[in-house]
Amino acid sequence: MSSQTFCHYYNQSTCRSCDWLELGIDEQLTKKTLILRERLKEMGEFPLLEPARSVPQAFRNRAKLSVTGTESEPVVGLLGDSDLDEGRELLECPIHHPKINEVIQVMPELIRKYRLTPYRIATRAGELKGVIAFYSPASDEMYLRFVLRSQECVSRLRKALPELQSRFPFLVCVSANIQPISHAILEGEQEIIMTERTSIRHRLGSVELKLAPQAFVQTNAVLACALYETAASWIADQSAERMLELYCGQGAFSFFASKSANSILGIEINEDAVRVANSTAMERGDTHLRFIARDATQILDEAQKFNPDLVLVNPPRRGIGRGVDTIRQIHPRRFFYSSCSVESLARDLEQLQDLYQIRRARIFDLFPHTEHFEILVELERRADSVR
Repeated sequence: MSSQTFCHYYNQSTCRSCDWLELGIDEQLTKKTLILRERLKEMGEFPLLEPARSVPQAFRNRAKLSVTGTESEPVVGLLGDSDLDEGRELLECPIHHPKINEVIQVMPELIRKYRLTPYRIATRAGELKGVIAFYSPASDEMYLRFVLRSQECVSRLRKALPELQSRFPFLVCVSANIQPISHAILEGEQEIIMTERTSIRHRLGSVELKLAPQAFVQTNAVLACALYETAASWIADQSAERMLELYCGQGAFSFFASKSANSILGIEINEDAVRVANSTAMERGDTHLRFIARDATQILDEAQKFNPDLVLVNPPRRGIGRGVDTIRQIHPRRFFYSSCSVESLARDLEQLQDLYQIRRARIFDLFPHTEHFEILVELERRADSVR
């Protein structure tokens, strides 16, 4: 018999995504620390700073929910267990920011009123597959994305916009994401912006970024800010001349570290993210920051020409893969690795342990109540590896 938690969805077994919910935050962090130590044991002993803690509720700034059911009885929440089309309603998730729940709770009414037929996986019929929302607390702005099978109901969504924005003035960017593929990929490549604003202001500490709907963003804004500020502080200790950021997205690490290096180059495969990053740099007057669209595993020539003395990587969950060869070749004096996967982090660092040793590391609890966490590791070049 499970103990009662603050989440009635968990207590009723409607949603068990937060599978560590019955553990206190202290116990969760103890387990995460042990996991990190165990997976990085091949790297030897290293200082592990006090973890950056999250509040237990209302910390999640991004919601990604499926839409099932029928036009008259839509279900906004999770796909079903045994039958994917028999969804589970999730309108008041306690880890979502309250502003997100405000908007999500009107979705069933909106679906009925504007005849947005939920997509059914079994028959491959219907239009509305899901909704994705992100709220930036410091800026008090939100984007909302409707994931659709086709453009068939975009005109009806446009008619719904005045009502939506009147009820929720903080909802400044609304888009339709077109995802025609029948399998379980929730987002497609085509994004139709239906509002005048094409992005939201996402302010983290002293840095304000433009956040477009398709851009990668950390789901816990408070802990993301702590992560970027910590990285900037560690980078400032190095008096770097040239900093290279790989998998930079819209350049958050670079902007936070902008005062700590004389020249910063960001590499990101997403061209839209690079365009926004360069625009942000221009608006901020950061003329020493530059971002280019390139595959981070195929930029050896560019990296060697730039000749960085400090490299920071923030790869997707799969890790840097062939990017290990790039690090080996340019062999920077300092190497920073931010990761949401301790498994890929350990695998990558083990391939570099002949060149680098860990100087310090810190856990950032971006994902409370789960086994997942973000790690920031600073590595220094081994004296005997200098060529």
